[in-house]
Amino acid sequence: MKIGQKMILGYLGIAALTGVVSAIAIRQQSDMARYLAQQEAQEVAGLVGYFTGHELDEHKLNSHDLLLAHLQSGVETLHSQRHRDMEIVDRNKIILADVTTQDIGTRLNEDPNNEVGKTIQDGIPRTYVEISPDYPHGIQLIAVPFKSEENEVLGAVIMEYTPLYQATMAIARHSITFTALISAGCGILALTVGYWLSRSISKPIQTLQKAVLDLADNKLDTRVDIQSQDELGELAHSFNKMVSDLQQSRAELIDANQQLQHEISDRRQAEAALKEALHDLQKTQSQMIQAEKMSSLGQLVAGVAHEINNPVNFIYGNLSHVRNYSDDLIRIVQLYQTHYPVPVSEIQAEIEEIDLAFLQEDLPKTLDSMKVGTNRIRQIVLSLRNFSRLDEAEFKPVDIHDGIDSTLLILQHRLKAKADRPEIQIVREYGELPQVECYAGQLNQVFMNILINALDALDDMNAKRSYQEIKEKPSKITIQTSLINSQWVEIAIADNGPGIPESIKQRIFDPFFTTKPIGKGTGMGMSISYQIITEKHNGKLHCISCPKTGTEFVIHIPIRQSVYPVI
Repeated sequence: MKIGQKMILGYLGIAALTGVVSAIAIRQQSDMARYLAQQEAQEVAGLVGYFTGHELDEHKLNSHDLLLAHLQSGVETLHSQRHRDMEIVDRNKIILADVTTQDIGTRLNEDPNNEVGKTIQDGIPRTYVEISPDYPHGIQLIAVPFKSEENEVLGAVIMEYTPLYQATMAIARHSITFTALISAGCGILALTVGYWLSRSISKPIQTLQKAVLDLADNKLDTRVDIQSQDELGELAHSFNKMVSDLQQSRAELIDANQQLQHEISDRRQAEAALKEALHDLQKTQSQMIQAEKMSSLGQLVAGVAHEINNPVNFIYGNLSHVRNYSDDLIRIVQLYQTHYPVPVSEIQAEIEEIDLAFLQEDLPKTLDSMKVGTNRIRQIVLSLRNFSRLDEAEFKPVDIHDGIDSTLLILQHRLKAKADRPEIQIVREYGELPQVECYAGQLNQVFMNILINALDALDDMNAKRSYQEIKEKPSKITIQTSLINSQWVEIAIADNGPGIPESIKQRIFDPFFTTKPIGKGTGMGMSISYQIITEKHNGKLHCISCPKTGTEFVIHIPIRQSVYPVI
């Protein structure tokens, strides 16, 4: 509801309140007129009863006829002087005196609620309305007890007070009319003043309200034109000044916001570039560390293999000559024993001292064992050289199976059973593969990282299992190779370990991510392996694992690096 409407309603309320007060005053004046008429009638009737009774006692009118005549005379005298109808009844409501003489001696019937009878019984004056064929609209009557000098109720005096009431109301009507006119005038004046005030106050307020709504809609060019010198004028001036300051502040804020946006954009670009540079630096650093590590390891392995290879080859090359020499010497000794069965005592003593029979039997066996050992050493050296591939820095066709077997030979100490851990079985399911173009040393490094992770997982699992559980489910690593098509090969390395949870599996190829204790893993092995397969060999490396079922790493690499379609 608007302010003007509220003000008009307020003044209407004042006018209505004035009307209500006037109505209450009119009602009070009407009641006062009725009260005064009743009081006058009651006093007149009481006086009639008193004086009539006093005169009766004074003249000792014991004759019933004289009593009735005296009462009738009093009634007629009052009627002639004040023009009031009056009648007197006894305790049985028999009319003793009346203006209408023919009703004397009859019973009062125009008393439907027995108001007169109640007055005779308790002596309390009562007013009531009598409706009869002669007075269809009713007349106002009052019943007053008719008492003796000893205050005994002899009957009742009934007097009409309608004329008195009408006279009193005639006087009150002038006051009522004047009051009503004043109330109506006050109401009209209140409405007029309210309308004028509402117009003079609400119109500027509506103007200010519209300006505020426009300002809320970002219309900063809004101004209020109120020229009054009152508080509304000051408010309009303050509003215009506020809008001007707000418009200026908004312009400054827009400029500052644009500048801040440019700075944020530049900073984001710089942060993105810095983040990318940091990622590249970490990646490069890890690659350099791993490359240096593998280079040092390759040089060490190659140096050890070279240093071992020379004496081993020397020993292996001379073993055949030593075997021939020993065979010749044994044959000479056997000839001496044939031709000189009884040697001199000194020779006989030496034969017994050196146990010549055992020497002749064991020496060929010892030379054969030495030959087997040197062959084993030569195989180990060859495996070390194949694993390091130090002399093969470029792509070269190699046998994948040789790289896997060389890696397994180096990890042989992790596979054998020891006092604190059971044996880990290796199942080879090799397919027919052609030679694959690759960085052999880097690919062997991938095999090494995957196999070491599998061995660590199986060792951790076995440390928590009982002997019976290990016997029922031995630890096992399965290596499968197959030819997918004429251009791709697949190498799958699977273990039957505890598996990898999904939350960890999504991060196993992230740099520096590891679940191993501090000092046992750097978190770079699988990241570098993923890089070697995907970037160096244009292949794919993915992990398949479920908890408690094991883990499988699947490698896809092209046979020829010149062509590698997506599979």
